[in-house]
Amino acid sequence: MNLLDVLYYHYFLFYRKVLKDPDPHFATVLSFSFSESLLINGFMDIIALKWFCYQIALWIQFGIVIILIYCNYLLFHRSGRVKELLKERPVIRNSRVLSVTTTILFFLVTVSWLFLGPIYGKRLLSQCR
Repeated sequence: MNLLDVLYYHYFLFYRKVLKDPDPHFATVLSFSFSESLLINGFMDIIALKWFCYQIALWIQFGIVIILIYCNYLLFHRSGRVKELLKERPVIRNSRVLSVTTTILFFLVTVSWLFLGPIYGKRLLSQCR
């Protein structure tokens, strides 16, 4: 099973069952895309600061969020993959616990970059000068 499918499915379950969102599919696409963008932007920041002493512009990072929202919309909704995911209930290695744990760790790692990224980025930028 594809890891993206598992993560998307568990994000969806969170918005449907825990938060009881009126449109869980929309909230899932937004939050999942935002989490992915935090991961991608985090790696790009580290590479740009460490090897090029360059701080990536905010509009580029925001553009990545928009592109990921659009790609996830196409990948999951436009293709009809969401209906398949809801029927299949994807898990990692036939373990629901492993799937939920992986999703929670993915979320915590990506959200932690919001707080730890600027601290680490400032340290890397100070080494450039």
